Amino acid sequence: MASVYDSDSRPPYMSSYANEEAWGQVTTRQKTSSVSRKKEYTLLTKCIAEFLGDLTFVYVGTMQAHLFPYADGILHAAFAHGFTIFILVTAFGHISGGHFNPAVSWAIAGAGKMPIWHLPFYVASQLLGGFCGALLTASILTQSQLSACGAGATLLSDGTQWLQGLIAETVVTFFLVHTILISAADTDTVTLAPLAIGLTLSIDILSTGSITGASMNPARSLGPSIVGSIFATQSNSFYWNYHYIYWAGPLLGSTIALCIYKLFESREDRFVA
Repeated sequence: MASVYDSDSRPPYMSSYANEEAWGQVTTRQKTSSVSRKKEYTLLTKCIAEFLGDLTFVYVGTMQAHLFPYADGILHAAFAHGFTIFILVTAFGHISGGHFNPAVSWAIAGAGKMPIWHLPFYVASQLLGGFCGALLTASILTQSQLSACGAGATLLSDGTQWLQGLIAETVVTFFLVHTILISAADTDTVTLAPLAIGLTLSIDILSTGSITGASMNPARSLGPSIVGSIFATQSNSFYWNYHYIYWAGPLLGSTIALCIYKLFESREDRFVA
């Protein structure tokens, strides 16, 4: 979910020579040699990173749902998702930016931090990774276990109207994407960005998980719904009646965060001084 790093720099937590440079122990010739040996990641490699990240994220998210009867529900989900995204952004951030979310990729591309033509490839990789992660869960759980946890899908809670769900998904996605744009995409010091992103995801789930499941991510919602429709015992309407809010809400929240960022917060090309 973090920004795609410039080809001539590394994030501080990935740098092998940042500390030496600070003490004047690396010569200009050595630094130039180190930079010249770096090989830029291809779009294919970035898409593989996004696929693996979403596979892991959705697998953890759907498997932890099976523990709901034995754990403390929303708190368990919040920490499971938050820790997972913290690890994934730290591990893959220097390769693909660590988006793992079509709504995040849309905001990053809109902010000019990623070529816009990369967007469809990122989104396809994320959606496929989410589906495969949910498929792994279905291969491990029995049909009764899968049905009992609703295939780990993010679903609107009983008694909640579609508009409430749409607003909830919009708000929490705004919080998440705004944090990403400020802490990772628009700063040179991104050491704590993965932690900030993971904690934001956790508090979003703590606040809204009991209403919509706090997806904030079409890739998190689509894969489990497909797998649940195929392998669980519920009817298809159980998974698809309100599925549109898990696309409309995140994309709307992401767009609002992007607009605020471009208007007031971007360091280089904001519209309002």
